[in-house]
Amino acid sequence: MSWKDLLQDASFRGVTFDCVRTRDAAKRGLAKHEYPYLDGADVEDLGRGPRDTHLTAVFWGDDYEASLKAFIDVLDKSGYGELVHPVFGSIPKAQVEDYAISHDAENPDYCTVEIAFVEATPGNPFFVQQLPEQKAEAVSALTDTARSIASTAFAATIDALKLVQSNMPRLNLFRDLMTGTLGALGSLVPSVVASTLDLIEYPLAFASDVLSYLSGLSDQHTFGVGAIVSDWKSFSEQMTNAVALPAGISTGDATVSSSAGLIQAGVVALTNSAALYGDASVTADGSTVSLGVNANADDVAVAQAFMQLAAAAQLADTASSILADEAADATLAPTEIELIVDTTRSAIQAAIDMHRQLYPLDTYRPIAEGLKDIALAIQTAAIAVIDERPPLIARTVTVFGNLHLTAFRWYGDYTRSAELARLNPQVTNPNFLMPGDVLNAYSK
Repeated sequence: MSWKDLLQDASFRGVTFDCVRTRDAAKRGLAKHEYPYLDGADVEDLGRGPRDTHLTAVFWGDDYEASLKAFIDVLDKSGYGELVHPVFGSIPKAQVEDYAISHDAENPDYCTVEIAFVEATPGNPFFVQQLPEQKAEAVSALTDTARSIASTAFAATIDALKLVQSNMPRLNLFRDLMTGTLGALGSLVPSVVASTLDLIEYPLAFASDVLSYLSGLSDQHTFGVGAIVSDWKSFSEQMTNAVALPAGISTGDATVSSSAGLIQAGVVALTNSAALYGDASVTADGSTVSLGVNANADDVAVAQAFMQLAAAAQLADTASSILADEAADATLAPTEIELIVDTTRSAIQAAIDMHRQLYPLDTYRPIAEGLKDIALAIQTAAIAVIDERPPLIARTVTVFGNLHLTAFRWYGDYTRSAELARLNPQVTNPNFLMPGDVLNAYSK
């Protein structure tokens, strides 16, 4: 990264100005305890004093006096204001200490303003800007927290059922439901080894296996350049199908996608649980047909809610990885970034709605707040990635040509033709552009 990517427009109290020089200084308060006839001293650090920021602003042009007057007006206002440092970003509470205006006969219609600012309050934020990559990568910490809280709530639900002796038949069906769900997921991700623990005695094992399987599904996609959107659509469809598995396992009509097409999820469940409880039948040719486990509707809803949260968290993790890569090397159009973010936020909203319907407020609230934080973080990261680029505008082709010639005419760089192609998927023949064609393009 460099100044051309990160340098910000300097401003004070919302009035922008051109800055040619900055100097920032800070001094620590020290108490020096000296002793007679002894060289040196005991130095006690009393903390850093307020930071001093010195900026050199320039104004020029035939009408520079108007801009200069507006700037002086905000400098003369009493109290502190927000200073946007061109390198360090926002300093929310900066107090003007002094300023000096210089004119030079050798430079007509030009002046410089030397301004000294000082921090107005203790603990004033300084240099706290986050790069787009950092905003994207921060999502993973939030998803880990949400998964942990949801897993605990899921396990607590099963533990509460185990307290009632008469719930044993219901719990057996719940076990079948979870085993069948894991079996269906395992057929898609054979590289993941599931736990062998009893899922009723150790419900967190089910949660952990689900998270591992969904992560494995994400790893199956490369999300490489040119295939990000298609891989994303395929992956999000897999997540949708995974969420529907508990209901399908319960009724016996669940199917999962595989390299051989759609197969019945109950076939996988037979080897794990259905065969033990008589929930599958064998036809004359030896094939199996799932008859469903007929689990309690409330238990199906609990399992499905956890699946929805796990899917939403995995979508968020994958989206954050894509956005982090985009911040380093732009390959997607803004509309494609919006598609990824919209899909993720929709999955998060569905998880919030499911948990709101199932759990009491004291259980549901922490889960919902965690999911809201994830949704906001994904949106903030996407905005940061899009804002890194110049504004997107509609430009009209004025002469016959192709994308290479158009890129050279607009930017002086024919290699940006790939960028134009990415921003204009509606162009079917990039070698024949007609005058009057309107293309999406960056302003610079």
